[in-house]
Amino acid sequence: MTRSLNKNPFVANHLLRKIDKLNTKTKKEIIVTWSRASTIIPIMIGHTIAIHNGKEHLPIYITSRLTGHKLGEFVPTFNFQEHEKNDKKSQKNDKKSQKNDKKSQKNDKKYQKNDKKYQKNDKKYQKNDKKSRRR
Repeated sequence: MTRSLNKNPFVANHLLRKIDKLNTKTKKEIIVTWSRASTIIPIMIGHTIAIHNGKEHLPIYITSRLTGHKLGEFVPTFNFQEHEKNDKKSQKNDKKSQKNDKKSQKNDKKYQKNDKKYQKNDKKYQKNDKKSRRR
């Protein structure tokens, strides 16, 4: 839900003070902050702000396109890593699938043998049918 228009955007006081100090000086420094909930306002444009992601501070250069957004939107808090294939769980699943493949191959061979028997029987019946038709 968006913030009401008759309220001002939230910006942490310590962050505002740091930006005001840097604006009076012409020096550009990286501002370190933990305030991910602060809204980016036009005073911040041109500054580099290092935002905490839970583990480290990632620097973000503030441009005019970022105004109105929260600082935390631009710093992801976690990176998804795929599960390793070498863990025990996946090895168990691989072994199970290999066993199932072997079982299915054995069953296929059994059915192939049965199919051959039935094919032979069908040929016998076909021959008998031909003989009976001739008479």
